[in-house]
Amino acid sequence: MGGCWSVRAALVVAWVSSAVLCAQKAAPTAASAIAQAEALGARTGVAAVELDGTWRFRNRHDERFTPASNMKLLSAVAVLEGLGSAHQFETRFSLRGGELIVVAGGDPNWITGSQHPPEAAWRGLAAALQRRGIRAVRSVAFDERRFSGPSRPPTWPKDQLDTYYCAPTGGLVLDQGTFRVSVRPAGAAAEAMLVAPFVSVPVEGSIEVVAQKKGAVYGALDLGDRVRVQGKVFRGAKAAEITVAVREPLPWFQRAVTDALEQAGIRIDAAAAATDDDEVYVHRTPLQPALVRMLESSSNFDAEQCVRVLGAVATGDGSLQGGIAAVRKQLDDTIGTCGDKLVQVDGSGLSRGNETTPSLLVRALRSAVGSRNADAFLSALPIGGETGTLSGRFERSPVRGRVRAKTGWIRGASALSGILERKDGSRCAFAILMNYDPRKDGLNGQLKDLQEQIVEALDRAGGNGG
Repeated sequence: MGGCWSVRAALVVAWVSSAVLCAQKAAPTAASAIAQAEALGARTGVAAVELDGTWRFRNRHDERFTPASNMKLLSAVAVLEGLGSAHQFETRFSLRGGELIVVAGGDPNWITGSQHPPEAAWRGLAAALQRRGIRAVRSVAFDERRFSGPSRPPTWPKDQLDTYYCAPTGGLVLDQGTFRVSVRPAGAAAEAMLVAPFVSVPVEGSIEVVAQKKGAVYGALDLGDRVRVQGKVFRGAKAAEITVAVREPLPWFQRAVTDALEQAGIRIDAAAAATDDDEVYVHRTPLQPALVRMLESSSNFDAEQCVRVLGAVATGDGSLQGGIAAVRKQLDDTIGTCGDKLVQVDGSGLSRGNETTPSLLVRALRSAVGSRNADAFLSALPIGGETGTLSGRFERSPVRGRVRAKTGWIRGASALSGILERKDGSRCAFAILMNYDPRKDGLNGQLKDLQEQIVEALDRAGGNGG
């Protein structure tokens, strides 16, 4: 009897041990996921803290990492705290001695086809001038003094400045610093047409229609006073649009204003009669759409533009450096002195020179969720498995719909930081930063899986222990 019982007990123990091993394999811990990442060559920093300040997990949490687009979280926290969620961008149009003066406000929302299309502003401006009986102005001047200096950070990749994700910023910018060209195969050469912004810019060059897909590549360039298209398109390809960064944004804005005045029957004539000095029109748009594009869509343009607006409002310096200085001061005032935990060279994280720590990121996240701007911040973050850059992640995860986080990737850096809400209602701020040799290809997919495993482990830990 005793021998049989011992055998049964041993079998039960063996079965339980096997079940535990299977469970461990199916549900890796944060530590085991980090070990896998580091085995792949990715130095990994993780900080996770409950919203009440209780640390949940730490690994290399005070080491500096290149954060990629997780830098946008720090920019967003500073912009929201400095400007307030009710902030409105303002572009002012005034008359002075017969001249129309356009005063830049750094509005990032002049986007064709959006809730705030440029045409709405042009209609408002034309109507305001017509109500005053203005049929001609002597000239149009553009005041961008608060937004001086380069339009792109000098640390951005020089060989990618024509791409939409390297679009320039400034005081007066249409369509996020880009233009769009539609391309439709037709005959020997494709039909290429500028579709946004609605500006009278000629399109030159041609795109050859070819019978083979291989090698069929085409593009467009801003040459200052015209757009050039070139390349080859496959005969069976569907009509498509390409989005390209403009060389500099102000010339496009200038052409748009003069086009709008002409279409409204308002001439630009040096001999026009003098007018009373007066502000005739103010175009206003809200901050929230730009914040959503910055975090949900990871728009580099909107991050850099909003940072510059923060600088312009806070100190009158909306240059790139003025914006970065304003972010640093706002973070110091909001979450406590950043010290050597932050090295910032842009607002978007596209530059490799940015560095921060996981612990600083979770401090910023906790502050944002506890602030008067919490709803604006959280509603702009992507939701796991559902929206933005997280729509294709956490799709089959138990935390789907309960994690709001910012993704990040440039060569050599992969990141995921945000807020996890557990089923019991407890919430955890987390930051996961991974840096590796940028010469390695194909690593980011594995690292993204491990980031998700870490978040799932934080979910299983619960808010009251584990």
